[in-house]
Amino acid sequence: MKLSELAALLRCELDGNGDVEILGVASLEDAAPGTITFAASAKRAAALAASPVAAVILAPGVSSAGKPALRTPLPQLAFARALRALQAAPGGAPGIHPTAVVASDARIDPSAGVGPFVVVEAGAAVGPGTQVRAFTLVGEGVVIGRDCVIGSHVVLQARARVGDRVILHDGVVIGTDGFGYTPDERGLPEKIPQVGTVVIEDDVEIGALSTIDRSTTGTTRIGRGVKIDNLCMVAHNCEVGDYTIIAAQSGLSGSTRVGRGVLMGGQVGIPGHLTIGDGARIAAGAAPHGDVPAGTTVAGRPAFAIAPWRRAVALFERLPELVRRIRRLERAAGIDRQDKER
Repeated sequence: MKLSELAALLRCELDGNGDVEILGVASLEDAAPGTITFAASAKRAAALAASPVAAVILAPGVSSAGKPALRTPLPQLAFARALRALQAAPGGAPGIHPTAVVASDARIDPSAGVGPFVVVEAGAAVGPGTQVRAFTLVGEGVVIGRDCVIGSHVVLQARARVGDRVILHDGVVIGTDGFGYTPDERGLPEKIPQVGTVVIEDDVEIGALSTIDRSTTGTTRIGRGVKIDNLCMVAHNCEVGDYTIIAAQSGLSGSTRVGRGVLMGGQVGIPGHLTIGDGARIAAGAAPHGDVPAGTTVAGRPAFAIAPWRRAVALFERLPELVRRIRRLERAAGIDRQDKER
């Protein structure tokens, strides 16, 4: 693809020779002749002069070191779209592999692909253009929309509904039992039947080995455009609002309500029945013990507002020094520490 064609596709301003052929996309460190890269800052752009890269995506005003450039206020976004345009997407042929086991009443669109050793149970449906990779289970009554990519060893159960353009990476499990027990007459845990379902709305991506439990009753819902990283857990009856992003190893306990556009760092833990407001941000490793208001940023365990948390962390590092100073003051004042503790 010529650089001028890529500029039009990405809606970037062309700066330099538009006839340069772009063969692929690379990072600045791995750039090769014929590739395009991006530099998010002037500091990164300083390495361009010695790079064999054919062209670069830059913000306005940043030097391209004489390289042809595509200029945009959002260079990383343009780079992501260049990747999509220039890198071949993993494909898959339509049709059903001869080793797949498909129920007689399952509905597989002729343009969908069902890979080796996939099981599609009674009443399930796979939509147009969707690819289902090897060793995946599409359980009874599960419905998958159009143009989805369902990875290998994925499990879909409990009559789950999966929207359009959804990506489920390898090992994702959707619709298994929620973790629900109640004490019986002897105080022993008795299982609460989990009879609900899961809805995954359009344009969702869920990372490898993440799990979304079905609800006790009703629906566990993942909203439109949500992005969930690897190794995450969403428990029964949770609702995750549109365009929320959840980083790796985070967990939502049962009946958590997460608003629209929330950002969660890695290893966040949310106790059950909390509400996380629209646009809230939760720092990596945080554990809120109460609702998080819309638009706020919290950090720590227990989590609280990030500005006082930063001050508290700075003080925490000084605690040994502060204790020594207090003890010196006590000695100077003639205070007996044992008497004080009594």
